[in-house]
Amino acid sequence: MKKDNISVFSNDNFYYKNQILHYQNKNTFTLINLLRNKFRVNLISRKDKFKTINKKKFLNLNHENFFSLIKKIIYKENYRFLFISITPFNFFYFLILKILFIKKERIYLFLRSDGFKEYQIKFSYFGYFFYFFMFKIFCSSSNVLSCSRYFKRLKDFKILLPSELDKFWLKKDFNKKINKKISLLYVGRFRQEKGYLSLISIFKKMNKRLEDYHLSLTLVGAEKKERLKDKNIRIIKQVNNNKKLKKIYDSHQIFILPSYTEGYPQVILESLSRKKPVIIFNEIKFLKKIYPKGLFVSERNEIDFTRTIKHILSHYKKIINEINKINLTSKNNFKLNLIKQLQL
Repeated sequence: MKKDNISVFSNDNFYYKNQILHYQNKNTFTLINLLRNKFRVNLISRKDKFKTINKKKFLNLNHENFFSLIKKIIYKENYRFLFISITPFNFFYFLILKILFIKKERIYLFLRSDGFKEYQIKFSYFGYFFYFFMFKIFCSSSNVLSCSRYFKRLKDFKILLPSELDKFWLKKDFNKKINKKISLLYVGRFRQEKGYLSLISIFKKMNKRLEDYHLSLTLVGAEKKERLKDKNIRIIKQVNNNKKLKKIYDSHQIFILPSYTEGYPQVILESLSRKKPVIIFNEIKFLKKIYPKGLFVSERNEIDFTRTIKHILSHYKKIINEINKINLTSKNNFKLNLIKQLQL
């Protein structure tokens, strides 16, 4: 059976050669990989000049310049166009589609984060208004899929919940025990909007000992070697092997997500799948509505952060039992919903 075609636009970097796709963003790769079960995928993205650690054999993928696709797709009704997030790169190609009179019914936009917050953190008010300009045009002429119902100014949309969770992550081989040494964990990009510097600052100010407990902090995701003088803080470079990453989750007791803006963060799914309580800060407290059990909201200061950790440690077994009852979104569910939303 002949597959329909879909062109995926991404601001992420990819390197594709000899049917091997090298990628940096795991979430974007997963989405593209799931699509190829139903569609013939054309990828329009930024192109890496070098190979990366993450790679997978990927047959029948066209990693092309957009203009080379125009002659193939403009008159074919079985083509769909999926934009992953609103960025200047994607916005440029979106405008070209509209100039070519591609109908709204064939254009999809998948929002994975609240761009208003992200652009304001990076570029102040100029960033906010620039994103607003792209947002209004994009959303008025595309079918919007969102990983959250809590994004600013979002009205007409459908929910699509991404997930990386499979049987490997959900396997019940985690450690339920808690001892005197408590390890806190952060996994994510080392970016300003992710709040990792704020977390380091808070950890340094708070008391290192909570009653009989000794705290340490591990941060995973550095792009280069970074060192801190604090012996209780450990920094690890990006981990691309799921087996190693799961082992890191299992060796810590509490996960911290200090981000200023998030949509439907995969690290929360990973943490809860490994039965780890999660602490977030007030800026993303809406996530508590999605996960009423297992998530704890703290003020962004060392006093309330210490109080929140004390509460978790005092009720650890009860919290783990509550996490056990959470029905987490799986990768298979994501795949089925993704294909369903993209049907014409």
